[in-house]
Amino acid sequence: MCHVSSLRDLDPAVDRLPPDVRGRLVELDRLRDVWTANQRRRPSHQWPAHRARLFRRHILALHRLRGTLPVSEQTAERLVVDGFDSDNTLDAALREQLAAEEHTLISLAEASRTGERLSSAYLDEAARSLTGQSTPGLGERLAAVLADLAATPTHPVVRAALGYLAAEEAQRELGAEERFPRGTDPLAWAVASVALMRANHPPLIADHRAVAMQLPWPPAASSPDRHLPLIALFAELQIAVLRGELSWTVPERDDPAEYGQALARTVYRRLLEYLRQRAPALSMVLRQLDPASSARVTSGDSTELGEHRNRVELAADRALLARTHPSWWVCLEATCTNSTLRLLLTVQGVGAPATGVLAVTADALVDSPRGIEDALDLAPTDCVTLLSSDSADERWPEVAALTDEAISRAVDRLTSVMA
Repeated sequence: MCHVSSLRDLDPAVDRLPPDVRGRLVELDRLRDVWTANQRRRPSHQWPAHRARLFRRHILALHRLRGTLPVSEQTAERLVVDGFDSDNTLDAALREQLAAEEHTLISLAEASRTGERLSSAYLDEAARSLTGQSTPGLGERLAAVLADLAATPTHPVVRAALGYLAAEEAQRELGAEERFPRGTDPLAWAVASVALMRANHPPLIADHRAVAMQLPWPPAASSPDRHLPLIALFAELQIAVLRGELSWTVPERDDPAEYGQALARTVYRRLLEYLRQRAPALSMVLRQLDPASSARVTSGDSTELGEHRNRVELAADRALLARTHPSWWVCLEATCTNSTLRLLLTVQGVGAPATGVLAVTADALVDSPRGIEDALDLAPTDCVTLLSSDSADERWPEVAALTDEAISRAVDRLTSVMA
């Protein structure tokens, strides 16, 4: 059973997790092996800035979920890239709070990297910085939680879920004021992240879209399965971050140039054929609304992006991917009445070719008299990650499922705009 004293009713054994969750942990472990093997390809001078951007993204995601982020998505993305001091329109107190949270998360990451012991006093200060309140005895309780987690023989993602619940419970039992909606407690997220980083994983980075799908969160406090939704979500978020950090890698002199590209081209050709098969049925549906409607499929690679360049780059940003790597795209364009839908499915190389990692992303916009609108609003977790050792046949069902979901949601958006 779980070593965390307050969570002894929870079973941390990986072999007793639901099969789908176990399967995702296996996929995560395979990706982490690639991430570990490619650490030397990371530009070390850029590493702190990359990690800082991830932490800023995480902080803003939690604030957006709480309703305490009074800025647009575009402004939030600019804050992620340029820092919290880059926008003078932010309230000064909020800007100071965001900066303090960033400093605390960076400090926790550095302490986890070096193996520094996190004292009760240190954790008290971290808790105060993240939550805005001081709770007597909380640092000591958190130190005990982290020690118990380290002694719990299970997968690091399971430890992270247990750490999240233990941090929530510690604050509740010690009388801390409940300031945050369920699922958005920054201290609980930080404890979960430390549990992962101490096991040589990247930090846990929230996304407001992925987290919102799990709310209300988690099940009842007495449920013996209350850690399962957290394990499932944290696994998806970790896959996204591992993939994103791999995209920062750069080639070395003797690296193979074509590693993984055979799989990329196979998946690309299947996507092209799949959309060509779907286009006639879509045309028939749209012609019931407008006899002059049409649907066509185009395709190309990263040298032929043209008008699609901005959307492919935005899809990469959403998936936490660097923009500079090879890609192969397929576009389904549908026009009905005075509105046009453009759906892009892209197979993107992730980092140096030697990683052999690919990502299949989706993006869609609707251009209507109301303007140009995002038709999907996908999370970083809405992406299929492929490794060079994967079989296209085995992984195709996931790619097809992503494609079907993207088409369904995009067409729904098109018809709602026309209504």
